[in-house]
Amino acid sequence: MTSTRFPSPKRALRLIVAGAATVFGAVGGLGAHATAAPPSAVADPAPQDLWTVPTAPADTATLIVAYSFGNRIPAGVDSTRTIGAPGPVNEQLAAAVVAARGDRQTPVYAQTEIASVLKSRYGMDDVISIDPRRAADGTLVYLSTDGVAAEVAQLRGAAVVTDAAAVIAFHDHSWRATKTTAKHGFRAFAPEGIALPDQYDPQSGQLWTTSPFLYLPTDFAGRLALLK
Repeated sequence: MTSTRFPSPKRALRLIVAGAATVFGAVGGLGAHATAAPPSAVADPAPQDLWTVPTAPADTATLIVAYSFGNRIPAGVDSTRTIGAPGPVNEQLAAAVVAARGDRQTPVYAQTEIASVLKSRYGMDDVISIDPRRAADGTLVYLSTDGVAAEVAQLRGAAVVTDAAAVIAFHDHSWRATKTTAKHGFRAFAPEGIALPDQYDPQSGQLWTTSPFLYLPTDFAGRLALLK
């Protein structure tokens, strides 16, 4: 009888990242810096940390930024025109926001799916909801992680340079959400001691958020694009 040896989680992650780096380098997706690097540097991303999320105490935050993950689309609803229901993952993300805020009055900026739960379930009427825009034909325009961070930065204005943003996001999205928030000028971190949801919703209305097999390749590609 023979057995198959599977790579460790970190080794598997490095293999995926290395493969993605090769593809990105071939199409120029990583920019001039990556294509100019020697092949060994592109194939081995070890010098770049793609999994450790910076943390800090929640009470050091000057704002909380919460990124949604998936949704639930009711039967018969046109998902291109109607924002879906929050679903269980965004309900857990809302609970994480409440835990991170505690009894402080820290400003909260949350995507629609999380903001709606914060208002209806927790009475957080001062949450600033980051909502998707609509195209001229009334269809929803997808709001990316970068789009959310950019809008929050615009709303904060000059305060960005001194802001400390506690980032609430799905576990596998946390690295990219935190890094993207930092890219827009914030000191960004995951709040210490706050549990982030890590179970995918197979009934999510966004297909790529239904399982790690569908989500992680795209997320890792996004992480590579954020490397400097």
